[in-house]
Amino acid sequence: MLQILTHPAVAGLLVMSFIGALAYKLHFVDISGLIGAFVVGFTVWYTGGIAPFIILLFFFMSAGVGTRFKYKAKATQNLAQEGKGKRSWKNVFGSGIIPMFFSIGIYLTSLFPALIDAGWPFLMFAGFIGSVATTSADTLASEVGVFSKSKPRLITNLRRKVPKGTIGAVSLLGEGAAFFAGLVIGTIALIITLLVPSLVPAVATPEQLFVLVPLSVLTAFIGCNLDSLFGAVLQHRFVCEICGIVTDKEFHCKYETKFVGGFKRFTNLHVNLGSSGMGATLGIILGAGLFVWILGGLFFWIAASSSS
Repeated sequence: MLQILTHPAVAGLLVMSFIGALAYKLHFVDISGLIGAFVVGFTVWYTGGIAPFIILLFFFMSAGVGTRFKYKAKATQNLAQEGKGKRSWKNVFGSGIIPMFFSIGIYLTSLFPALIDAGWPFLMFAGFIGSVATTSADTLASEVGVFSKSKPRLITNLRRKVPKGTIGAVSLLGEGAAFFAGLVIGTIALIITLLVPSLVPAVATPEQLFVLVPLSVLTAFIGCNLDSLFGAVLQHRFVCEICGIVTDKEFHCKYETKFVGGFKRFTNLHVNLGSSGMGATLGIILGAGLFVWILGGLFFWIAASSSS
């Protein structure tokens, strides 16, 4: 009986059933979101193992808590997540499908000795961390950043102040939340690897171990801001003629909004997929030791945006 319960598939089903029931009870997800979370969570558990699952679980729970945090206050300002804060399958897959693919990548690359020797499982793990850190940072920055006492600034022009909730807006509080998310995820990965290295076989050298925290922090910070950039440049944007906010909603302040830019078919789902994919790409680049290129690009973006 014990052998059956400890089998990865059975254990994954039991764990996901418990977490799914809890998340639904706490109103983190609706029925479609529950099904989506079950698919993503079970796949990560079975292919990536316990360590990637715990990292993904941090995102899932922090996103739920962040969304519910002072929800009524956000709702009165038209800044709250739709559906009474419950995430649907679109939200779940938009944030979770890229990490799921990289978890599968960890599993597949671990089957071939040549790929293991070449360090591919670690690169897949780095991509996984990068994607989860990005989505976690973006969610917390959005849900917490709206409570910033100062007006946020537009990411394409950091000198320009904009109303809270504007697509592409960033704030110091939001950036702090993004940094926190990356730090926590990197620390979780580091602690698990130090205490139970058998749970993270992808991390095989001290150099890979020491890069986990800075990799997570950098991908969280850069990926979160890339999400804002994609929103400000590519996502369909509407202006509310009542309060003046630039939003992705076709109705705001109970009135129809006016389309002002972006691609009409490019929604928040595409933004999330794009930023998650970019976070994973950054994770792979950083995992390969190419920190100097990322830091150089980050410095160039800040300088260019501040002077525009």
